[in-house]
Amino acid sequence: MKYNRIILSEFGTLGIPDPCRNILERFASYFVPLNITDNDLINIFTIGDDLYACTETCFFRKLTNIETLDFDKKKINQFKTLGVLTASAHPHVDRDGVTYNMASSYIGGSWYNIVRYEPVKSDDPSKHARIVGSIRAKNCLKPSYYHSFGMSENYFVFLEQPLYVNLKKLATSQLRNSAICTCMEFDKEGKAYFHVMEKRTGKVLSIKYEAEGFFGMHVINCFEEGGHVVFDMCCYKDDELLQKFYLDYLRNGDPSGKRFFCASISQRFVLPLNIDKTTTPRGQNLVTLKDSTAKAVLQKDGSVFLTPEQLSDAITDMPRINYEQYNGRPYSYFYGVAAYRRGDFTNALVKVNVKRKSTIMWHENDCYPSEPVFVASPGAVAEDDGVIVSTVINTRTKRAFLLVLDAADFSEIARAVVPEEVDCPVSFHALYVPNMSPSGLTATEDAKCNFQNGREVCVA
Repeated sequence: MKYNRIILSEFGTLGIPDPCRNILERFASYFVPLNITDNDLINIFTIGDDLYACTETCFFRKLTNIETLDFDKKKINQFKTLGVLTASAHPHVDRDGVTYNMASSYIGGSWYNIVRYEPVKSDDPSKHARIVGSIRAKNCLKPSYYHSFGMSENYFVFLEQPLYVNLKKLATSQLRNSAICTCMEFDKEGKAYFHVMEKRTGKVLSIKYEAEGFFGMHVINCFEEGGHVVFDMCCYKDDELLQKFYLDYLRNGDPSGKRFFCASISQRFVLPLNIDKTTTPRGQNLVTLKDSTAKAVLQKDGSVFLTPEQLSDAITDMPRINYEQYNGRPYSYFYGVAAYRRGDFTNALVKVNVKRKSTIMWHENDCYPSEPVFVASPGAVAEDDGVIVSTVINTRTKRAFLLVLDAADFSEIARAVVPEEVDCPVSFHALYVPNMSPSGLTATEDAKCNFQNGREVCVA
């Protein structure tokens, strides 16, 4: 607003060098893209008792008021403290309260780093953070794009997928007057590589895991079982999803007349840990988990080739689980947005039983729900004892409402309708903050109590 122009570069919009920088800084910014966005609109996460908003760059911000969502005007810059320029939008919180995230650095090559944030009060938690371990990119000039990563009890799992950031193009993007998105390249012949790092030591396992190339944004869960690491993810065959979010496509549609549709399939990759390159037999399936159809075959070159099993027929993404109790552990259910019929945009909510490969859906005509958030009942024992909360846009009435479903059977418990017209897109990610409902009850108690009294309720 001050300069009447865009200063920071977004994914699809090029910014110009900040006029406040001196001549040397402005010249350098043409070659090192330091003016990347600080628009932290993707996700909310916690470090200790504090809330932070983040995107996929080195910047994140602290929320100072949970009721008004005011934030600290001073942004946290991890490039200055840790030397990282991009980061995952989905940090993990371990059971000891420590927060971990994946972040990339481009000094001395391209590296994917696991960053550990201590649960301490601080104006800048990155000053108290440290890099646990690093994974070198297979191609230092074309590091992989990523949006999330996996964390089990003892390991981190990072997917190096064949959607790459061309650093040569990125370094010259200002000179070429090109946005960041033009520097992304999907290699249709490329493979996907799974890197496994020990959580305690930061050591990367020497076993090389590979699979047919695909694109994925959201890890569902990652856990260990019977000498294997299990990695569940929503997967696309290529980067078509990103191509369909360009304004030209959204305004004019597909030239072929096809509807907006991308098939995301939930898949399970099983990585056997106990492999000896001299004694482990080659050419046979090494997955020994009961009822699993996933395959892992040791190749002649010593790599392990993975073939996933499909967890559901539903076209689904934006997965959420009972995170506090089951992240990093064997689990039964995940929830997500889904296409009610093949060819639809995501117009339904789905509950997937990953053990039985069964699904339950919620759908209402003209309604488009946001990512479902699971909130456990107080003292819950069953994994799905709780509620699902989702904000829903009705394109016919131009009203939005907060939907509360019983997480067990997907029956509707309550909804709260926004009285004004709402003309906005479906949101990205959300976070439930306990004990913040208007009545002082937990969300589950509040929703069920008001439903019994026959009233609609807003719970989160």
